[in-house]
Amino acid sequence: LNIKVAKRALKDFNFIIDEVKDGNEAVAKVKSGVKYDLILMDIMMPGMSGDETLAKLKEDSNFRIPVIAVTADVEAGSETKYLSQGFTSYIGKPFTRDQIKEELDKIFK
Repeated sequence: LNIKVAKRALKDFNFIIDEVKDGNEAVAKVKSGVKYDLILMDIMMPGMSGDETLAKLKEDSNFRIPVIAVTADVEAGSETKYLSQGFTSYIGKPFTRDQIKEELDKIFK
């Protein structure tokens, strides 16, 4: 469901969108050399959480892809927590197209 919502929110930005079913697949694609300009990372994924997936990706010192944490964790301090883990940005669920646009504008200014 979250992938559908994100795809709908991003459709007007002319991105080529790729999706994976879990963190292991995300790590495998990035490590295989597939080039991405941005990753929207759901924190609650099956198998390996978004936090764990980002940590795995960052084991490669050349990893430089901006990663936005997408999460239902919207408690006070959550944004700070995810930014301190190395996420480039943070979007709480449910999110809107305007919220994604705002974060993209910050990243790709």
